[in-house]
Amino acid sequence: MIVPKPTQRILGVRTLVTAAGTFAGTVELPGRLVPDVNASGLVQTAVGGRLAPPEGGFKPLGTKVAAGEILAYVHPPIGASDLKDLEQQGYELDQQIAIVKRRYERLSAIPNAVTRREVEEAEIELKGLQTRRARLERVQREPEALRAPVSGVIAAADAVAGQMADPNTVVFRIVDPGRLWVEALGFSPDAGRSGATGRLPDGRTVALAFVGAGISDRAQAFPVLFSVAADTGELRPGQFLTVFAEAGAPRMGIAIPRSAVVRGANGQPIVYEHVSAERFMPREVKTEPLDASRVLVLAGLAPGRRIVTDGAELIDQIR
Repeated sequence: MIVPKPTQRILGVRTLVTAAGTFAGTVELPGRLVPDVNASGLVQTAVGGRLAPPEGGFKPLGTKVAAGEILAYVHPPIGASDLKDLEQQGYELDQQIAIVKRRYERLSAIPNAVTRREVEEAEIELKGLQTRRARLERVQREPEALRAPVSGVIAAADAVAGQMADPNTVVFRIVDPGRLWVEALGFSPDAGRSGATGRLPDGRTVALAFVGAGISDRAQAFPVLFSVAADTGELRPGQFLTVFAEAGAPRMGIAIPRSAVVRGANGQPIVYEHVSAERFMPREVKTEPLDASRVLVLAGLAPGRRIVTDGAELIDQIR
């Protein structure tokens, strides 16, 4: 195939010289981005009740919040019978407070006729009754404050003013977008311990660091966790990606970029060798995945050959 130099510049053709080497074995695992459990949390209701916004209203999605910040209030409902019982307890406490207060005032007015002990006992009893009365008032009026368990961004929200929430209802979900994990399913307990990379559907790659592997069986596979070692950028929890984890014995071959391999007319993978200034020759090759950005050529290509890395798909369209 002849491609003039001006056309090569228009197509943005780039090449490299191949070199053989030994590379660690790689397995390809399906993965999904999940929040770091140490940097995410749920805001749930401990008791059922009616939701109410804090000062300034409910926080919208994507809002940054700090740990301990109040996101909503829950007003527990009080039934008619319970309300009557609380009112009755309040009346009884008010009566006891009035009696003890008068006794304390009388004892305080005649310090020489009574002992100091009697005065102190009356004072302690009065303070105890007043404390019980204040707590009873809070039971009727004070709502439950829903606070952010960690600092991060509101990733999910289900809060409407006046909404009745059942106990343990998830009202908000807080996620730190700068700390994400990747959960993949593997078949080898050593997969990814020495290194791994992830490849997103749009071709972007991310560096991963091994966190741990489970032992629970999921259709004859077990979960493997990786942390995103680099800047998460625009990554979001729930995104799917392919994890290339190092595992198995090292293999001999030639590592080339994935962009250098294209599909020929017969469906076989091919690369284009730059044999002269304006001449390119297709070579059928046998490849295996090496990592998120490279493949390993096992047959069909010799070391020291110059192959096209950028623009191979456009050269393949020339007839």
